[in-house]
Amino acid sequence: MRNPRHITLALTIVAIWGVNFVAIGYALDGFPPILLAALRFALTGLAAFFIPRPKEVRWYWAAGISAFMFFGQYVLLFTGMAHGMPEGLSSLVLQCQAPFTVLAAALLLGERTGARQLLGIAAAVAGLVIIGTGRGGTVPLGSLLLVIAAGASWAIGSICNRKAGATDGFALMVWASLYAAPPLAVASLFIDGPHRIAHSFTHLHLSPILGLLYVVALSTFVGLGAWVVLISKYPASAVAPYTLGVPPIGMVASAIVTGERMNALELAGAAVVLVGLVAIVWPRRLPTTADTDTDTRTDTNTDTAPNPSVLTAKVEGTTPAAV
Repeated sequence: MRNPRHITLALTIVAIWGVNFVAIGYALDGFPPILLAALRFALTGLAAFFIPRPKEVRWYWAAGISAFMFFGQYVLLFTGMAHGMPEGLSSLVLQCQAPFTVLAAALLLGERTGARQLLGIAAAVAGLVIIGTGRGGTVPLGSLLLVIAAGASWAIGSICNRKAGATDGFALMVWASLYAAPPLAVASLFIDGPHRIAHSFTHLHLSPILGLLYVVALSTFVGLGAWVVLISKYPASAVAPYTLGVPPIGMVASAIVTGERMNALELAGAAVVLVGLVAIVWPRRLPTTADTDTDTRTDTNTDTAPNPSVLTAKVEGTTPAAV
């Protein structure tokens, strides 16, 4: 990914999602976990009344995005958090989606990853391990596995999004949210229970509402909408590693807003993650004339149509096999 505006967009997504875990903490003070997910995507899906359905996307890819990126991820993540996984540690463990996405893209789409990017991913993952070691504490194994499974579910959803080939990634996100809302509401009824759902609506106060608004407006409409656009235009291996910066930003945001302290291992791990991200996004050598010709031919042959709402970008470092 060479376009400076797209790199800036990816880093903005990371910042929004890092702060998002603080907002989720406030929202969960008033809403049960699965209900919160259902409300998030129901409110997002309301935009479908104003945005046409992306007719070029086959129904099963849209269903895959709804099932894995939205329903599966949030049922697994919030259930794990409700049964013993701390919020900060959950934000860390969920980033296992990055290597999962790169692996799935290599196996299912034939995408190739450069040596420097692999080293950057390895450094960032090592930093996440250091942060996790610094967090310490004992968490239930089942809850930990649920959050890891949430990362894997997100990765599969990203691959479905890549295969969907939408010309308008934002419209796809809105309609996939609409499809995910009813199953999430049913899951909330069975997992959260009618009593907790009724209590949350009869005892509303300001901070959970503000948390929900942040999750919907910024994390979903801006963050997830931009993510869907980027993952539609670039190889998954070029976009997914950026999210490794979410835990350090989330921990800094938590320290500022809630007063949570970061120990030496957490700070060291965050620094290693940032080094890995620098290795991933550092500009490559300037292309030669021959490289430019090759890129032009590659762009001509790709079957992913440009999104008119964003700048046109090249698909770099990959041969889109079986797309």
